[in-house]
Amino acid sequence: MNKKLIMLTLTAVLLVSAFFIGIHLLSTAPENEEVPSPTSSPTATPSSTPTLTPTPSGEYLHYRTSCEGGAETKAFLVNSQLYYGVYEENITRPGYGTNSTWCTANAGDPCVIISGTIRNDYDKDYYFAITADVYNSKGEIIGPFGSEWPILTSSAPMPGFTVAHVHSGAVGSFEMQIKYDAEDIVSYTLFLAWQPTEIHPP
Repeated sequence: MNKKLIMLTLTAVLLVSAFFIGIHLLSTAPENEEVPSPTSSPTATPSSTPTLTPTPSGEYLHYRTSCEGGAETKAFLVNSQLYYGVYEENITRPGYGTNSTWCTANAGDPCVIISGTIRNDYDKDYYFAITADVYNSKGEIIGPFGSEWPILTSSAPMPGFTVAHVHSGAVGSFEMQIKYDAEDIVSYTLFLAWQPTEIHPP
């Protein structure tokens, strides 16, 4: 009998304790718990670089109008791209013709880089002198020798062009740099500076 009474008393005490503990927890809980809102992703900032119009790929390059009247060549432009970078080495090239100014670029100088691939559809292996007219957002031309910013690359002995050697029926790559410190190019057109030759331009 005493054991039963003790058990009932303990049960009652436990129930009362649980009741008061529950009330205490409810009274201390925050009324309106805020659910953290998801962090939004950063909004992409539109690039300030102007839209670029390159020389169309999948077409034969032309000579400049000063050579062969701008006729079409058999150098087929497979692809090309323009981007911005820096010179990786020091380059110095002499002027020619009526312009005797030396052109120099130092490693680390900013530049415009145009690279690409051409296919040689001539029946001989040739060296191709590739040049370009490159326009900035102000309408200024860069690239040709005689401009304020001529093409200046280690593969060519003079400023104003780059050289690519391509076997007949094969494809070969080219790259040209133009010492220029802005990123505002809007278009470029590639040409052959003169007729392809079987020996490297002097």
